[in-house]
Amino acid sequence: MKKLITIVCSICVLLIVTPALTAFAAEVEPVSEQSNVTITVVMPDTTPKQQPVKEPEPTAPPVIKVYPADVTELRDGGNWQIIKTYELNVSEKPEDIPRDSFERSGWKFTLTDIVRKEVANAETREHTETVTLNTDTKELEKILPLFTQTMEYKTEDGFVGILSLDVSSIKVETAGTSTSSYTMNVTREYPHLSTNDTSLVPKTVTDRGTNYTLVGVEWRVGNYSTVDYERIPDYYTAVATYSATGYSTKVTGYVTTAVYTGTLAKMSQGMTYYTAYFLGEEIRTPLEMVTPQEKPPAGEMEADPTVLPDETAANEPDGDTPTETEPNIEPTAAPDENNGGAGISTNTLLLVILIVVILAGGAYYLLKKKKGEPTK
Repeated sequence: MKKLITIVCSICVLLIVTPALTAFAAEVEPVSEQSNVTITVVMPDTTPKQQPVKEPEPTAPPVIKVYPADVTELRDGGNWQIIKTYELNVSEKPEDIPRDSFERSGWKFTLTDIVRKEVANAETREHTETVTLNTDTKELEKILPLFTQTMEYKTEDGFVGILSLDVSSIKVETAGTSTSSYTMNVTREYPHLSTNDTSLVPKTVTDRGTNYTLVGVEWRVGNYSTVDYERIPDYYTAVATYSATGYSTKVTGYVTTAVYTGTLAKMSQGMTYYTAYFLGEEIRTPLEMVTPQEKPPAGEMEADPTVLPDETAANEPDGDTPTETEPNIEPTAAPDENNGGAGISTNTLLLVILIVVILAGGAYYLLKKKKGEPTK
């Protein structure tokens, strides 16, 4: 019987406390939400895998930067122009010249033109050229007209120029000689010879270092004497002729040389210059058009500029609506779908059960004490 009374009391207490705890739990925000946990079992792959071949990373092409060799700024009134000059070598290309617009000191500069100009590279050197002519004379007055005052000259490696005659360098030399023989004769007279016997005449004579040989004698009678009615020469004069062979050398021609001097030049491909023209335009910020506000009538109060229009309208009383503000009703928390729509979490439910058990035990204790039965 006592056990039955204890059970009935516990059920009554439970019925009394449960609605209150249910309402209390509905107002309390859930502490935590139930999370769905998915367990994935990964089985190891026992099939052998081939090691992937690592491909070489592509190397980015080198960035070629072309910097200007000279920058010039021109200002004419309200115009501003920047001129950039570039010197390109063999490894640089015209495509590498920057063409993008840029800003400077509140101005925006835009490319308008690019001008290309090639400057040839001139290489010079001094040159001396010797000219040779064959002449028949060695007189300078007759030789000089045979040479031109200037001459065009070009070397095998491409140097060209005009050379001038150096008159002081003209030299004349014998080109060659020819030798010829001839007969030389000398005459000697031998007077007062007793007879016209050639044995009395010398067979050779020497004249200026040359030996001459007797080649003929001519006899002349000096005086006559008459003996027995006959004219007898008193003496004879021998006119002897001697001869010798002579040799002569004749110049066959002359070789004349003259020197031309001057500066030769060779033109080769030099530097290529590109001039970029950037025209500037001043950057102007557009002004915002503000509509002037109308002044309120004299009897009305000006609105506070610090108050937003919505707040001003909300603060002004409306003749059709009450001045009292409606209470701010906050929406209640939605019931938790995981707890059957009751809005009670697991922790709250355990707390309720614990309170019910304590209350039931307390009620049983009070009944025992009231009847005077000892508590066990």
